[in-house]
Amino acid sequence: MSEKITEEAMENTENQNNTEIIRVNAFFVLHEDSFNEIVQSMILLKDYRETWKLVKKRNKYYLFFDNNRKYLKLWTDSKRNLLFYVGEVNNNLFYDSIEIREYNTGCVIFTDNSVQCNEKVIEFKNIAFFDLIRQIDYRLIDPIIWLLCTTLY
Repeated sequence: MSEKITEEAMENTENQNNTEIIRVNAFFVLHEDSFNEIVQSMILLKDYRETWKLVKKRNKYYLFFDNNRKYLKLWTDSKRNLLFYVGEVNNNLFYDSIEIREYNTGCVIFTDNSVQCNEKVIEFKNIAFFDLIRQIDYRLIDPIIWLLCTTLY
């Protein structure tokens, strides 16, 4: 099974001039879930302007926005497709650890469906993912790029 996953992931990856090009799909998934009152870890992602709150729960990342009333959940499936969901927070959350990270990816958005991160390009084949995120909340672009480039791909 893991060999099949690796083969499918490799089909969507190529190298050009020392740059890895990763081609994936992005899908909105109706995947509601409830947060427990105690969540394992929170990541505070800081740059010179803002601080974003991210929660990691198993292999999923929750990015809070709209004064922590809403979240964008991001994760990948076995084929390395990006899955996402927008939900609302209905209760208080408590964290038993907090990690502070600096936002310094050096990434550049090429088009509404691709981003270059150092030696790799992540390209969404089926939708203009960044344009869609801008419509949800344009302030989510930077932390999403950080997640894509440092954690998910």
